[in-house]
Amino acid sequence: MRALKPLPRRPTFWVEMGLAVGWAVLIFASLQPAQSGAASGSSWAGGSLWICVTDVAGAGSGMAGHAPGLISAGPSTPLLTTLPMLALMAMAMMLPPALPTVQRVALNSLYWRRRRAALEFVAVFLAVWMAYSLTVLGALDLAGLAAAPLAPAAALALAALWQLTPTKRRALQACHRTRPLPPRGWRATAAVAGFGLRNGLACLASCWAMMLTMAFAGPPRLAWMAALTGLITAERLSVRPRRACARVGAVLAAAALVSAALALA
Repeated sequence: MRALKPLPRRPTFWVEMGLAVGWAVLIFASLQPAQSGAASGSSWAGGSLWICVTDVAGAGSGMAGHAPGLISAGPSTPLLTTLPMLALMAMAMMLPPALPTVQRVALNSLYWRRRRAALEFVAVFLAVWMAYSLTVLGALDLAGLAAAPLAPAAALALAALWQLTPTKRRALQACHRTRPLPPRGWRATAAVAGFGLRNGLACLASCWAMMLTMAFAGPPRLAWMAALTGLITAERLSVRPRRACARVGAVLAAAALVSAALALA
């Protein structure tokens, strides 16, 4: 019991707890069976974990023209209603590789505001990913690209190619950059928010292609999420980023070939 007492004093304790709760909620949501005729918003399992479907009752007739991963928001499911699930997914997938940065932000602050600094950074960091997710969903929904059978394979192939570009490597390096932060006052708050924005944009430039594949993720979606989270985290924490980029690209290319073979079978 004594060994557990220092845990709440960790500057990143509440961020780590939120991460654990987020994964628990996603696991629970993925295990819930979709019930035809259920009340609106009663189940998250009627559609992809990437988008929270609020009209499960109409899913049976409305899913015919859509890919298994992305379900159109449509008039009965406003895109903004997906924000809670998008926040959960962004937190579950992008916070694990960012935890060392969150800890550095906290330790650069005075003791009494370390948790506040960590939460400020996380809020801005996740806002970047939520804005990206909403943009992707809206664009794909309007274009109707998610209905293409080979769309998942194409997204994986795009992600594999992006891994080999110099821009990807520079963005990954930018994810590791730090900056001195004022210890207190409004300058500290502004500096943490600015650092969260810059770090979030750098990580977005690094991982946007991998995250794009989640828009086409079919069952088992949770396994897809876990695999991508593992790849992003391993790449981010690798001491040899160039080699890590190439290896992740090879994994994505192999997944693209498998996805294409299954689509054409």
